[in-house]
Parts: sequence; C-alpha cells; structure tokens
Amino acid sequence: MNNWKEINYPSIFVDLADELAELRTFHSKHIYKEGTEKFRGEREHKISMLGILSELIARHYFEGTDFETEVAPLVVENPVVGADIILRDLGEEFLVDVKGVRKSASKLRINFKAHNNPKKKITHYFFIVPISRKKAKYCWVSHNEVSSWSVKDSTYTKVYEKEIAEVGD
Repeated sequence: MNNWKEINYPSIFVDLADELAELRTFHSKHIYKEGTEKFRGEREHKISMLGILSELIARHYFEGTDFETEVAPLVVENPVVGADIILRDLGEEFLVDVKGVRKSASKLRINFKAHNNPKKKITHYFFIVPISRKKAKYCWVSHNEVSSWSVKDSTYTKVYEKEIAEVGD
C-alpha cells in the first residue's frame, strides 16, 4: 500500500460538487429511501458532495498521467455498478473505485456487499481526503488488501474497516 500523498486541485471543484450533488440526490432518491440499508437521511447531500468532489479530484490527478483513462458519469439516474475510473497502460488495466473520506474520519470503510459483488469488478480503491478547498490527500489500496481488513457492523450494513493511522504503514 502506498503512503498518503497530497495533491492540489482547483477550488471550483468544491462548488461544482455541491451543485452536482443536488442532481445526484434528486436522481437517486428512489434508491436511498427510508427503510433500506442504503438510506442516508439528512446526510445524503453531504455524502454525495464528498463523493463527487473526490471523483473530480481523482480525474484531475489522472489527467496528468500517461494512462488512457475512462470515467463513469458523475450523475446518472441509477448508480453505476463498476469502476469509477478505468486506467489502461502497456497492456495493464486498473479498475478504480474512488472513495471520499471526511477530514475528521479516523477509519476507512468499504461496504462489505459492494466489495464482494461479483458484478462490481474493482482492482483498487483510491481514497481521497479533501483537507481544504484546494488540497487533498490520497492513497491507493488494492482490492485484495481490503479483503484482509476487519469486518464490522456499521449502522445499516457490514463494512471492511481500517484505522487511517494504519494505512500506509
């Protein structure tokens, strides 16, 4: 696993993420409804905004690489089951799931069912922690490594979990 590194990004991404989160929330209200394990309640907009901001930061990061990049749409009616970003280079392919993490978080979490879904082919997770309007930190974790993390019961479902302090050690 790589250590945490920092990246700068355009501050306009924060405003774009806020606007796009309104659309994503509207389109996904039939999925994240009360009574389901996917229900987010009043947190829906903030969770969507963090996810979109993280995906924008990741796109910005990979734009400066030699990888051929394919990205999933930021806003669709139904969530995409699959990679947020596909990177290709010299015959290798990396299927990346971007995960936004709150600055105050002490743990990284991956939904147990999503991680083990055979239809969601992922090779790596790209964790992004926005730390200001222009700076974030990030780290890579392989799908196989996440499989070795502790499994815990979260509010509505099981998750793989790892202390952030242990990531990158």
